[in-house]
Amino acid sequence: MNKQLLFVGMMHVGKKIKIARITKGYSQEELAELIGKTRPLVSSIEQTGKGSVYTLKKICQVLDVDFDDLESETNNNITFHKSSSKIKQLEQEIEQLKKDNTLLGDLVQSQKDLINELKEKVSKKKP
Repeated sequence: MNKQLLFVGMMHVGKKIKIARITKGYSQEELAELIGKTRPLVSSIEQTGKGSVYTLKKICQVLDVDFDDLESETNNNITFHKSSSKIKQLEQEIEQLKKDNTLLGDLVQSQKDLINELKEKVSKKKP
């Protein structure tokens, strides 16, 4: 049985997989379970960059990573698919933080207005 291996930019492939795995919040054990392989195999792929094309594509699928970015020697960026649930969650959190920031700004302004009103009342009562 002749297995096709991906040797393109071996060190970079392993590093990119490790970065993508950590970014997604998976341990090596969890990733191994998700791709139906063993933790030592995942560790070996991360260290050497060697693995069957099938396994590497499965890893990309689980991590929502573009396979072409993974194998490219010149591209050190990793493209996560827009459908990634983690990205969607982070986008929602960003939007909520923007809303909260706006509300806090409004609250601060209303407190400043109230303080100014109270200062005016106090200054009017002084003889």
